[in-house]
Amino acid sequence: MSDPNLPNDLADEHDEEYWGPSKSQVKRDAHAAQQVGVSLAELDAETLDQLPLSDRLREAVEDLQRIRSRGAGKRQRQYIGKLMREEDVEAIEAALRRLDPNSPENQRLQMQAEAWRDALIDENDADAITRFIDDFPTVDVQQLRQLQRNARAEAKREEYGKATRALFQAVRAEIEAARDANPSEGIGNE
Repeated sequence: MSDPNLPNDLADEHDEEYWGPSKSQVKRDAHAAQQVGVSLAELDAETLDQLPLSDRLREAVEDLQRIRSRGAGKRQRQYIGKLMREEDVEAIEAALRRLDPNSPENQRLQMQAEAWRDALIDENDADAITRFIDDFPTVDVQQLRQLQRNARAEAKREEYGKATRALFQAVRAEIEAARDANPSEGIGNE
């Protein structure tokens, strides 16, 4: 709707001008970022190492983990919220999803790795290793063939244990490496 106080050419320009997110939306985004930051305090040091956090944020999260006073904890959570405005919240959330075993992304990764493992063990699927090498060219072919032989031998004995797990872990690691190298692409073809 045009402003009647503006000339026609300025009124059209005024209608199409974008004013940015509303103040309420900015507050919701800031609160959500603060919640992500505060949730980091529930993680251990090893997990925090895997996240793209600035040194200041990492230190603030570690301080929050040590604080026992309710008032001091509230101030520290607000400080973390302030620091989160300078962080790449989407990258942190994506890294958290990758680490969450129940996330849809990890469920797909798990299913894909299981499908590849089963195909590599299946005696009737001689082309599986070729397809895997084509999809994941950085794989150590010699190691993959050795893991495949061991897992097939284990399957012939109708035992599923160490060799099968080793093959699965190698396949999953290769799929994760390919995903991390090309995050915009899908996770392989299988």
